[in-house]
Amino acid sequence: MENVNSLKSCWERSPKPSLKVSNYFKVYEEIFGHLVNTKCTFLETGVLDGGSLFMWREWLGPDARIIGIDLNPQAEKWNDHGFEIFIGDQGDPQFWEETFSKIGSFDAFLDDGGHQSFQQIITVQEAIKATKNNCVIAVEDTHSNLYKDFSKHGNYSFLEYSKDATDILLGSSANTRIFKERYPKFKNKDSLNLFKKTYKISFYSGIVAYHIDFNIDESPKLVRNTEDTSAKQKDFRYEGRSSAKVKWPYLFKNKIINVKGGDTIFGMIKKNIYKKRVRPFLRDIYLKYFKK
Repeated sequence: MENVNSLKSCWERSPKPSLKVSNYFKVYEEIFGHLVNTKCTFLETGVLDGGSLFMWREWLGPDARIIGIDLNPQAEKWNDHGFEIFIGDQGDPQFWEETFSKIGSFDAFLDDGGHQSFQQIITVQEAIKATKNNCVIAVEDTHSNLYKDFSKHGNYSFLEYSKDATDILLGSSANTRIFKERYPKFKNKDSLNLFKKTYKISFYSGIVAYHIDFNIDESPKLVRNTEDTSAKQKDFRYEGRSSAKVKWPYLFKNKIINVKGGDTIFGMIKKNIYKKRVRPFLRDIYLKYFKK
């Protein structure tokens, strides 16, 4: 039997129309469930029919501040039902700058608006810029990125943007501060700065969620649980095959890719250790931990 307090039950009881994909309810509960019965601010784009506004209010509780954003001025009628409504173009950064200055801090943002990649990208970028506290920024209906009639973005869809953003998260991690000689030079400092408080990016079927956390440690370090290295075993991570054939997960074509390995930093150090072509601290690391 369906839980009467579940999000889906709240959706079914909404007095106004709402169209949802069935697997979304579980995702919503996962990414927004921590806000139930709290004094939170919840934003949603694409609210004209009003059904989702009532769903969120019932599920989140009476202390929740529910804000709707739409391009159609007729959506302003939901102001009369206790919601806050802002009218504007989500593809316009200036609209977001002005609107966020009026809204202030928020705890969750769900984009169910125009579904075109440029709209989704601008919305996420401006929401991340505007947030002042921990929050979740989610975009739904990402299957629209594959629509033939929405394909003018070419290789630059919102999904590709989000996948590339995961590289930016890696670029802010400990791995880039340790053994940094292994990486190419990072040039996109603006994106590194934009996502510096993004804790993770979650991918679901039809939804991508950006999790913002202002408590992120900006200076992670490589640590050991003990200084005792007497039991250290031979490192086999670079032994074995040097490549593998992989059936790549393309959606619209079948292709086998031969994925090759590379010359690891330890291999390079080993080759050059006595040629004075490595930095002293790398030589020390190699001699202490990796010499066989």
